[in-house]
Amino acid sequence: MSVQECALYGDLVLWLRDRAAELLAGAKADSTVEAEMGRLDELIRSWFFTPQDELHGCAPRDLIWAEQMGNPNPIPVDRLDEFFFDDCPICQQMKAEVEVAELEGHEHGWQWHYDDGGYPLIAKYDPEGWDACWAEENAAFEAWQAEQERQRQTEPAPPYTPPAVGSREVDPETFLEVLRRPWLDPELHKVAGKLAGCCDVPVPDARSGLGYRRLTRPEATSLVAGLHQQGVDVRALLDQIEAWPYQNVALDWLSEPEKNAAVICYALETEIDPDDEAELTRFRHHRDFIFTLARLTPPGARLWLQGWLEAVAHGAFAAPDIPF
Repeated sequence: MSVQECALYGDLVLWLRDRAAELLAGAKADSTVEAEMGRLDELIRSWFFTPQDELHGCAPRDLIWAEQMGNPNPIPVDRLDEFFFDDCPICQQMKAEVEVAELEGHEHGWQWHYDDGGYPLIAKYDPEGWDACWAEENAAFEAWQAEQERQRQTEPAPPYTPPAVGSREVDPETFLEVLRRPWLDPELHKVAGKLAGCCDVPVPDARSGLGYRRLTRPEATSLVAGLHQQGVDVRALLDQIEAWPYQNVALDWLSEPEKNAAVICYALETEIDPDDEAELTRFRHHRDFIFTLARLTPPGARLWLQGWLEAVAHGAFAAPDIPF
């Protein structure tokens, strides 16, 4: 949904309030337009302030002001079952980690986002405009589906098993040895070079809303340095990415794993042909890969990465590589 569309919907609400007030006042001999507008304003205000189940217990005003201030929507701990409904061991482990973080008073880092489900209000009242807007995207999607079908007929899903994620515990000797390394040490430069060859950053697109482009080397250096500072074991992260048998890695898989994994789980349950074992395997690979990346990326690092990706999407450019 575009910014102009949101603003116009606000104008629409006020326009409907004014017209409804005129109609109600005209139907009542003892009422005025101003009085009816006051009653309708109370209904609108009540909607803004009333918690809703479809918003996981939040009121609309909570989401609006949080987004205005740049804050996420944390998953309420008392509604974890609404998010972690899959009984797979990885999902249940992630749920347990959220519960432990809550008990210890830490930020658990899991968030959710509300949108129109891809079908905005204008599509209901202007279906011709909606169809014209998406005709090109539909054609491109059909071409992509045809290419995927061609690949499925000739290429089985590659084997993939995520490498084991080691303990985050560090002995004192290793800790002191790392402190003595020069910043930015050659190992991190090596990781940055490899990430630049396989990672994609999300960029806004005027038509489809989101696209991707390849990470540049200077951006990769900035990314690796930031993740390292946020406590991410970038060497272990690279091990996971190098074990990934598919072409690209989207960086928003790291910053918003719960959102991306939910999309994949939904597709597994509702969209993929249950007899298409190769396609099911590909989607399971993507789900497991995202969950593994989430275990390597602490909540604070995810929040940092969300801000970094936002800056890159709006034209920020990382400093050049530090020469050695």
